[in-house]
Amino acid sequence: MALAPLTVSAIGGFILLNLGVIHPFSDVAYRQRHEILPVQNLRVLILETDPSIDDYVERRDYRSLDTYRAQRKTIEREFSSVSEALKDEPALLPLLTRAQANWASADQYANSLIAEAAPIATPEELKLQRQFQDEITAANDKLTTIHERLATDLNDDHDTAVRAYDHAIWIAGIAAVLALQMVFAGVYLIGRVMASSVDRLVAGASRFAEGDRNHRIEIAIPPELQRVAEEFNRMIGRIHDSEQALSTLAHEDSLTKLGNRRAFDEAMVEVSARQKRFGEQTALLAVDIDHFKRVNDTYGHAVGDQAISVIADTMRRNVRPFDKVFRIGGEEFVAILPGTDSFGAVDVAERLREVIASTCFDTGSGNLSLTVSIGVATTRQTTEPIALLEAADAALYKAKETGRNRVTVSNYNGHDTLNQVG
Repeated sequence: MALAPLTVSAIGGFILLNLGVIHPFSDVAYRQRHEILPVQNLRVLILETDPSIDDYVERRDYRSLDTYRAQRKTIEREFSSVSEALKDEPALLPLLTRAQANWASADQYANSLIAEAAPIATPEELKLQRQFQDEITAANDKLTTIHERLATDLNDDHDTAVRAYDHAIWIAGIAAVLALQMVFAGVYLIGRVMASSVDRLVAGASRFAEGDRNHRIEIAIPPELQRVAEEFNRMIGRIHDSEQALSTLAHEDSLTKLGNRRAFDEAMVEVSARQKRFGEQTALLAVDIDHFKRVNDTYGHAVGDQAISVIADTMRRNVRPFDKVFRIGGEEFVAILPGTDSFGAVDVAERLREVIASTCFDTGSGNLSLTVSIGVATTRQTTEPIALLEAADAALYKAKETGRNRVTVSNYNGHDTLNQVG
């Protein structure tokens, strides 16, 4: 009689906890591991093929072909794994099929690129490269949609588990009251331990659902919840790493480690917003290496890549800590100089031009130094990102037309007026 309430409470509590709380949270963890994480990994793998194809097109580095072929096998294997994982999600399978079709098209373009035997990149190869990039972007977009839909479903399941937890608390409370008559101390102690562990699990899962990827759930007992918490912690770590890798691939130039065109476009939106809100003037430098094609033709693409890296590093070291430098094309760079007018921008541009012109590096067959032409524009002339870049580019082209190795300022007021500085 004394043990009956405790026994019933323990059995009922275990069933409620297992079916109402542990099982739903275990299901969430399982789906994160076997559905969301494989989709995330597949997105990373597809994006990682772009640098391999870039290396082959730009430098004819045949080692990158081996890398690409290995990536292709892994991607095909991952598509099969994701398809198997989503067999219970019929609404998402057509999206996955289209993403796989995009990848197949991208692979065909890559094979066509590989079949080209020209010693340097031809216009046809560049067109194939762009088509390859478009297809992997399309595949990534569809996988992103799949990921978002899975995440939405998972959040709904999480909310259901939280409600089940609330119901379990009420039922556990009633059972505790019944057991309190004979075994108050024991039931109270067990209830507190279980409630504390479940609270930590629910609180940790809620923080994860809200986007906190640094939180870790610490549970010692009961062992079932400890295993669920450990699985959550491992899953959160893997998702965080995948998101970091995706962000880096999407915004960083693989050769120079500077921001790429996508990062530049996002930064320019912020520049425009700050100028409109606070009136902060910002200068833009468009920088292009003079006679760069001659370097590639004379010394080869490896030396050309070395030259780009040297100039990127020189620019990075010779601007202010809060200035931002990007590589937006083959030999074209841009620098965003916040809080800078035309005069300050010209000072920075002249310093960069002089430092770069005085920098030599070893090509293996002698020292080589290069010069750059620089176009300057500011948000005093226009706050529109596209117009500001066009104004800086127009100034850059003028600098090249008038002899190169010089700085030219654009005064944009609906048409370009160019002032040559050096």
